[in-house]
Amino acid sequence: MKALIPFLLLPACITLDPLLPFHSNIPCNEVDESTCDKDDVWDKVCDVCEDYAAEPWWTRDYPWRSKTLDTMTSVRSIETEVQDVSFVSNDGSYNLSAWYIPSHGEVAEVANTLVVFNHGRYAGIEHYAPRVRFFHELGYAVFVWDYRGYGSSLPVDESEAAGPPATPDWMDDARLAFDKAQEIAPDSEKIIIYGMSVGGMPAGEMSDKNDGEACAQIFEAAYNSIAAKIETNMSLSIPGSHLTSGIIENEIKLADTTIPALILHGDSDDRIHINEATRLYESLPDDLAKDMIITENGGHGLGGDGGVPEQGLGAYGDNILGFLNAKAPGCLNQ
Repeated sequence: MKALIPFLLLPACITLDPLLPFHSNIPCNEVDESTCDKDDVWDKVCDVCEDYAAEPWWTRDYPWRSKTLDTMTSVRSIETEVQDVSFVSNDGSYNLSAWYIPSHGEVAEVANTLVVFNHGRYAGIEHYAPRVRFFHELGYAVFVWDYRGYGSSLPVDESEAAGPPATPDWMDDARLAFDKAQEIAPDSEKIIIYGMSVGGMPAGEMSDKNDGEACAQIFEAAYNSIAAKIETNMSLSIPGSHLTSGIIENEIKLADTTIPALILHGDSDDRIHINEATRLYESLPDDLAKDMIITENGGHGLGGDGGVPEQGLGAYGDNILGFLNAKAPGCLNQ
C-alpha cells in the first residue's frame, strides 16, 4: 500500500526540499588525501585553499578521451588573462569565488559571447575545470562561480564551517552571480545561461528573474523538477508538487520564459532520467525558440564514460553553435 496515510498528518506547508541530496560539496579546507586519492582521475579533488590563490585549476592537463577530442588533437590551455571576480553574498556571510575567462578570440561568431556556467553537485570548480576548458576551446568567454561550501567559497567568519547552501540562499546567490556576470560581460546582450546537472536549478533562477536579459539558456543533464524527483523516487499517492516549496521547479518557473532554450541530454544518463529532460522541454512555451538534442551514449557528469560533451567535443560545439544560429542569433556576432 502506498505511503499516503502518514503524509495526511503532515502540515500543509511541509517541504522535502532540504531532504533531497542536492549537494556533495567539498570546501577547500577539507581537501585531503581521501579526496585526492581516487581511481577515476575525473573524480580527484586535490586543491587546498592555498592552491586557489596560486590559480592552478585552469592550468592542469588531463588525459582527454580520444572520443572527446573527435575532430581535434587536444583541448587548448587557458592562456587568456583569467580574472578573479569573487563577490560577497547579499547576507554578508559568504565569500563566493568566481572567475572570468576571456575568449581566445579565434572564433569570431562567439568572441563576445559569455557562458555563465552553473556546475553540478560535486566538490567545486576544480572538478568542473575540464568543462570550462571545453567552453574556452570552443571560443566562448566564461563566467564560473562556486556555490556556498564548494571549493574556495567559504564563510566570511573563518570560525564557521562551510556547509552546503540552503536552497533560498543558493537562489539568492544565483541572482547575484548573474548580476556580476552582466557587469563583466564583453557584450551584455550576448549572455548564455548554462546549467549542468543540479546547476540547472540556479540556471533556472537566473533565467526566471532575468527574462529577456540573456540571449539563450542551455540545460545539460539538468535537474528539472523536484516534484518529478519525488514522484519518481518515493512511493506516494499525492502529487510531488505538494511536498516541495516550488522555488526550484524549472517547469513552473520557465513556463512563460522568452529566452531561447536548448535541452541537452544523454541516452545513458543514470542520474537524471531522460524523461525529466523531456518534461522540461514540453513545459516550455510552445512558441518559444527551443530544441532538444539527445546524445548517444552520453552519461552524467565527467567520470566513467563521461557526459554529453565527453562523447565528442566537436559535435557538442556544433550542436550549440547550430542552435544559436537557428534559434538564438542574438548570441552571435553578425
